[in-house]
Amino acid sequence: MLTVSEIKEILKRERISISKRRGQNFLIDPHMQKRIIEAIDIKPTDEILEIGPGLGALTQYLAEQAGVVFAVEKDRALTRVLSEMLSGYKNLKLIHQDILKTNVAALTQRTMKIVGNLPYYITTPIIGHLLESQRDSLKAIFVTIQEEVGKRMLAQPGSKDYSALTIFVRYFTDARRLFSIPKRAFYPQPKVDSVFVHLRILDKPRVKVNNQQQFFKIVRRCFSQRRKTILNSLAHKLKKDRIEKALRAEGLDVGLRPETLSIEEFAKIEDIFYKRRIRVE
Repeated sequence: MLTVSEIKEILKRERISISKRRGQNFLIDPHMQKRIIEAIDIKPTDEILEIGPGLGALTQYLAEQAGVVFAVEKDRALTRVLSEMLSGYKNLKLIHQDILKTNVAALTQRTMKIVGNLPYYITTPIIGHLLESQRDSLKAIFVTIQEEVGKRMLAQPGSKDYSALTIFVRYFTDARRLFSIPKRAFYPQPKVDSVFVHLRILDKPRVKVNNQQQFFKIVRRCFSQRRKTILNSLAHKLKKDRIEKALRAEGLDVGLRPETLSIEEFAKIEDIFYKRRIRVE
C-alpha cells in the first residue's frame, strides 16, 4: 500500500490534481485494506469489477486473488498511472470510463462482484445504475460509502433515516453493514467517516409489483414530502378523494407518514393503484 508521501510524490510527478468534486480520497490504512479484502471473500474463480481504483490501494490484491479484475476509472491520468504500476497483472483489465456508462454485461457473461469506494455526490446514481439495469450481471456489491448514506440504506421503518433509498436497496438486495472506516484512513481526509457495506443481490425482488417503474414513483412521491401523510403526498396532481377512497377500501390508514410503511405496504399501494388505473407521474 502506498504511503501519503508516496501518493504525494506520484501526484506531483504526474501533475495530477486531486479532485474534491469527484470525491477522490485514497485509502492509506493497511488494516482497513486487509479487512476489506477479507470481507470480499475472493475466490480464484471470481470476476470482480472495481469502481474507481484510484492509485490501486485494493486493485493489486484483488488481481492477486481473483480470476479477472475489471478496474473502471473515470480519471484518465489515474488510469495511465495505474496501468504502469500494475502492468505485470495479466488478469487486470483497466477501463477508462464512467461507471454510469459502463455496460457490465458487455464485459463478461458471468456474474461479478462489484467493489468500490463511492464518492458521496454520486453514490445513489451508481447504486441505481447497478441495481436497475445491471443486476443480472451482478453477484454482490461491496462498497465504501459515507456513513450518512449507509444509515439511509440500512434504516428500519420508523427511523429518521428511513427513505426512498432504503426501499430501493431493500427491493433488490439483502444489505448488511460490515464495519466502519474512520476518515483518517483516507488521504486527503474527508470530513466524515465511512462504512463498508455488502449488498447481496436477491434472486428476485423482495416484493412482487405489477409495474416496477410505478412502484418507485410512488415511493419517491411519498418520501419527497415525508412530513405529509401518504394521502397528501400521493394526491399531488391527482384527485384526493379518489386516492383516499382507493386506499381506505383496502384497509390502509391514509393518515400514515411514509417513514412508517414497510416495503410490503408500499407494494400494496402500487397494487391498489394498478388495479384502479391510477398513475403517478
